[in-house]
Amino acid sequence: MANDAEFMFNATVDDELFDELVELVGQQIVHLAVWEDSMADALDLANGEPQPPSFDMDVYLEGGVYFELYGVSVYPDPASEPWADRAEVERRLSALVRSSGTLGEVAVDEADALVLVLFVGEEAAAYLDIGGWLLEAWDELPG
Repeated sequence: MANDAEFMFNATVDDELFDELVELVGQQIVHLAVWEDSMADALDLANGEPQPPSFDMDVYLEGGVYFELYGVSVYPDPASEPWADRAEVERRLSALVRSSGTLGEVAVDEADALVLVLFVGEEAAAYLDIGGWLLEAWDELPG
């Protein structure tokens, strides 16, 4: 990935960034952590409008990069309601990591926001609809 694209906060995906992100598809997820607090909750970005439950999390890929994700709504499939409870999100996504889950697909929604589709084997297991993110390099996994 281009050095100038790393460490840059993103809220939407353009064609160039999409092409870079697609290169990460197929990499195994080696670590995932859901944060206790969400930046979206702290900033109250909803302006009083009802919003789906969202969480902040880090997703580490085997290739040495990780996503720092903000305002993530996690869906079991595109037609379902998002998982609402942080403990449920942690439990299900941790099981995905233990099952050698991968980044199976990179997509964008109608507002050009990033959607990561996590797979177990050939099956989509979770859809992460992301409000904003950073993509950074890692040398060592968190403790």
